Amino acid sequence: MILRSAVEQDAESLTRIAREAKASWGYPEAWLTEWAALLRFTPGDLRDRPVFVAELEGQPVGVIALEAEPEPGIGHLWVLPTHQGRGIGAALLAHGIDFARSQSWTELRIEADPGARPFYERMGAVVVGQVAAPVGGQERFLPLMRLPVG
Repeated sequence: MILRSAVEQDAESLTRIAREAKASWGYPEAWLTEWAALLRFTPGDLRDRPVFVAELEGQPVGVIALEAEPEPGIGHLWVLPTHQGRGIGAALLAHGIDFARSQSWTELRIEADPGARPFYERMGAVVVGQVAAPVGGQERFLPLMRLPVG
């Protein structure tokens, strides 16, 4: 596996990874459609913020996008469903943590999908609250987590 910085030409592949990973948790198609803009990577996203790609055999299979504002955090962490459970997410997260340390960030804020909560907990994140994330006209909450990186 190779970890590298994303380039603008990765936008379509990374969007596909995010959508397929989100869909793997069994969400209704209507919700995935509602989330389309949130799961989309644009060339500008890849140019303007730290985004790293995991590649196998020259193909992107995972992505982590970090955010500095409003506070340091993980905006995206996705692995293709066919490649989950192989340590790719952990490798991407470790790479993100290394980047965070290089920026003197002390922790990362994570608004985790409920399906990803166990992964983040295994990686050392703790739940500190919840964030409203309504979808499809339904009330829904995401666990708000913090991951120390110092």
